[in-house]
Amino acid sequence: MPSVDRSFYVPTSIDLSVPKVPIVLREPSLTADNLGHKTWGASYMLAKRLALLVPHLPVLQSRGSDEQAQHLPQKSKTAQNGLNISSLRVLELGAGTGLVGIAAAATFHVKVDLTDLPDICENLAYNALRNQELITSHGGSVTTFPLDWSDSPSSETVRDNQYDLIMAADPLYSPDHPKMLVDTITRYLVKGRLSRVVVELPLREAYQPEVDHFREIMERVGLTIISEGEEIGYDDWGNGTQEIRCWWGIWAWRDSFLEGCTSKNSL
Repeated sequence: MPSVDRSFYVPTSIDLSVPKVPIVLREPSLTADNLGHKTWGASYMLAKRLALLVPHLPVLQSRGSDEQAQHLPQKSKTAQNGLNISSLRVLELGAGTGLVGIAAAATFHVKVDLTDLPDICENLAYNALRNQELITSHGGSVTTFPLDWSDSPSSETVRDNQYDLIMAADPLYSPDHPKMLVDTITRYLVKGRLSRVVVELPLREAYQPEVDHFREIMERVGLTIISEGEEIGYDDWGNGTQEIRCWWGIWAWRDSFLEGCTSKNSL
């Protein structure tokens, strides 16, 4: 498939009178080695759902939380009241062409870090720059950089890069991916009651074991589902489209897990 430019229209508000915003993305020639160069249906569905998720993301509704702020690096705190909405940290894992992260920056009016493997990041950075005016006009910003889930970052890197919200859409393509993804989430997600993880996963028969394994490991590490649902979308492939059923879920730390973290820190 040759390189193409595609436009995706995304709502940034639940107010139907607010026009949808056009996000224009370049999709380079697709190969089996670079599936991240395509905007898959699950990403578009999550991008369109973001405005509806705000009530489930308390960290976006509050001007600050001292409890949440104590887990962040000093540069992400405000002098007066813990977190400030402008300093909230949002991370997208496996960002691909960048649709979800760009939509989140415009919808949530925050800075979003878009990450993927090094060979995906060149096009990811191109798309972020291409939509910079749109993002800025909605009070957001984005950065892009490589993040390989198989890497083992230093404790200093992890400590200085903690996020209040982590997002991922259609990231599971290998039996190794569920554990790698969960390890990355637990490494970078702030250990606080307001922290959230938002995922959207296509329920393809071939990858159902990966989806089930992901959910199992997330529960095992101390995260729990607070809201979920299913929806129907479409993957376009070649000259046709294929209907896909997707599951979306919002995860938070269990209180018992956080209490255990507090007990350990007090020793």
